[in-house]
Amino acid sequence: MRGYGFTYKGRHSSTMGVNLLNYTPNSPELREYEDEVDGLPGVIDYGTEYGKRAIDVTMDLTVNDDQFKVRQSQIYQWLKPTQAAGILVFDDVPDRFYFAKLTGLLRPEQIGQYGTFTLTFKCTDPFAYGPERIEEYVITKSPGTKRIVSDGTEPTPPEIIFVNTGTTTVPKIILTNEYRLEGG
Repeated sequence: MRGYGFTYKGRHSSTMGVNLLNYTPNSPELREYEDEVDGLPGVIDYGTEYGKRAIDVTMDLTVNDDQFKVRQSQIYQWLKPTQAAGILVFDDVPDRFYFAKLTGLLRPEQIGQYGTFTLTFKCTDPFAYGPERIEEYVITKSPGTKRIVSDGTEPTPPEIIFVNTGTTTVPKIILTNEYRLEGG
């Protein structure tokens, strides 16, 4: 049985002999575009965009003194920050994943045979993703309406594919793609 943890690049943390103590997916950094104008109170706001997201992780392990240093090297090799970002999934939210890579230092602390590691993943794409959802509909009459709703928190344009399996040519298709925006 594997312990509470996370999977990174297809490998579960329990295979490294570590347990996840806690993690914090911080809110994404913000890039705020604004100007200050002399004589005008405040600023002129040109909008805000999301930057990268940091996820702080603390793990522990229990080994003898010699094994701790070896395990530290193995963990660093697994999380190797010089490689491209990989898929990061936490056990308590198995239907969501991040594209992440190790950033900063792997900070180990050892007391006897017990040790902890604190590390930070960086997500250059700040969003968590869910599984792809495929819905198929058969439209047999005109006009027909089908509603497609995203379960995510960000507006996401769907990929819509029409396939005519009949012998009659379909002369006109009207597609309306609407987002419900804040305040709209």
